Amino acid sequence: MTMTDPTTRMSREDDVDALLVRAATGDCDAFVEFYDATAPRVYAVLLSLTGVAATADGLLEGIYLEAWERMRGRTAPPCPGMEWMSAIAHRHARGDR
Repeated sequence: MTMTDPTTRMSREDDVDALLVRAATGDCDAFVEFYDATAPRVYAVLLSLTGVAATADGLLEGIYLEAWERMRGRTAPPCPGMEWMSAIAHRHARGDR
């Protein structure tokens, strides 16, 4: 399989969602893994929206803090994890926190 194979992509997305479910139970290690798996893509979204690396850097932490707070106590992410993070990133980039 290649990295562009839809099956591989779906598997990665499922893995990200599984990490969020574990994080919802308070598993900090799972949230760290989730961050490591998604932060480069979320940063790229922020950079494309803001056009300023320092602004993207500054927003990244707040996005993951919000995700941690909103995910706790849930049994599943509100939508696929990466889509959810992208929505949070768009909102933060617009200044709608």
